[in-house]
Amino acid sequence: MELIFRQRLDRPDKAGRATVFGDLHWAGGHRWKMPTGVKCLPAHWQPTKTKKIHTSADNSSQLNLRLTRLLTAVQGVFTTAEGVGRAEASVTQTELEAAVAAVAAGRQRRTRQEQAEAVAAASTYLPVTAPWSAFYARWLAENAQLLADSYTRMYKQVVSSLDEYDPKLRLAGFTRERLAQYTAWLFADGKRESTVQRHYVFLREAHRLAGKPVPKWLGKLTVRYGRSPSLRRAEVQALASAELPIDLAEERDAFLLQLQLLLRDVDLRALKPHHVSAHELPGRGVVLCVELYQQKTSEPVLIPLPPVAAAIWQRYEGRLPLPSQQERNRRLKLLGQAVGLEREFVEVAFAGKERREQVLPLWQVLTTHTARHTGAALLIMGSEGDQTLKEIALGHVSASVYGYDTLERYGPRLLDAWEVALG
Repeated sequence: MELIFRQRLDRPDKAGRATVFGDLHWAGGHRWKMPTGVKCLPAHWQPTKTKKIHTSADNSSQLNLRLTRLLTAVQGVFTTAEGVGRAEASVTQTELEAAVAAVAAGRQRRTRQEQAEAVAAASTYLPVTAPWSAFYARWLAENAQLLADSYTRMYKQVVSSLDEYDPKLRLAGFTRERLAQYTAWLFADGKRESTVQRHYVFLREAHRLAGKPVPKWLGKLTVRYGRSPSLRRAEVQALASAELPIDLAEERDAFLLQLQLLLRDVDLRALKPHHVSAHELPGRGVVLCVELYQQKTSEPVLIPLPPVAAAIWQRYEGRLPLPSQQERNRRLKLLGQAVGLEREFVEVAFAGKERREQVLPLWQVLTTHTARHTGAALLIMGSEGDQTLKEIALGHVSASVYGYDTLERYGPRLLDAWEVALG
C-alpha cells in the first residue's frame, strides 16, 4: 500500500485555496483518488514534510491532524485485513471509504446518513451471480466523480461485449478456460490488445466488488502497440503557415498548442485562463507558464509556453473553441489533407497472434494524440536526445521532486529546444 498526498491546482476556490487529495495505490492494481476535505493555499503546501501544511496557514494544526488521522485510518484497514489472513488485493474501496468517513476525513458535505451507508456498504459484496451491469453500476458509483466520461464509457462497452458473448455467463462461472475462450472471441471480433486489456481490468474489478481474490490467471495482459503517427518538422511548419478556413484554422491552433505543451486532449480541454501565469526564468525574463494536473495520472505539469504557444493562448485569451474529440479528429484529417500530408504511414495493430498492417496517407491517421507524439519527437530532436527534458514536458516526473526549482532549471532548456526544433 502506498498513499501520497497531492494538491490539485486546477480548481482553486475564491480564496485561492486548492484541494488536497490522497493518491492511494495497493496490490491488485487498485487505485483511489481519495478526498480529504482539506484545502490550503499552494504556497502553504509542503508535500515532502511530515506537516504537509505550513504552520503559517490558518488552522494548519487542525488540517495536519486530519491528514494524519486519514493516513492512520487507511493503514488500519490494511492491517485489519492482514490480521484475518486476507490478501492486500482483497481490500475494497468501499471499506476504505467507510474508514475515511468514520474519522470525518472524507467529503466535507457528506451527511451522517451517507457515512452510515458507507460503513454498511463496506461489508456488502455483490453476489458472483449478479449481472455484469450490476458490477458496472457499483464501479461507476465509486468512480464517476474521479474519472473522465470517456474512461467510464469504456467499461460500459465491456459489459455489452460480455453480454453479447454469453448472456448467461456470470463471474461465478468465469474460469481460466472461459477467459481464454472469451479473449479469443474478442480477437476474432477485431478487438486490439489494448482494448482486450480493458476487459481484463474490468474483470479484476468485478472480483474486488464481489469480495473475491483476483486469480493469478487474470493478471495484466501484455499489450503490443504499433508505432504512433507523428509529423516531421517540415510538415509542422507547413501546417503552421497554411491559409485555412476558420474552422480548420482553429483546429490548427489547438493542435499546435497541444503539440508544444505535449498535452492529451482531455488535459487540453481542462486548461483554463488561471492555469497560465507569468514566471521569472533565468536568462529568459518573465515567461508565461502552464501549471495543471494531468487527468489521467494526476501528475503535475509545470512548463513554459514557447512563443508560438504563448501567442495562440493570448489570441484566444485562454479559451480555445474546442469541439468534441470526435469532431476534432475529423477536422484534423481534413486539415492534414488540405496541407497535403500524403506521406505513407504503415498502421500496425495486434490482435493475439495476428499482426495487421495497413498503408494509409498520413492525413488519414491523424488524431488528437498525434500532437503529443509529434511534440515529444520534436523536443527530442531539438534537445539532442535529452530524455529527461522530454519526461518533464510530458509530465512523467514524480510530484515528490517536482516544483519551481525544476521549472527554473529546465524551463530555459525547454524553450531553447523548441527554438531549435521549430525555428
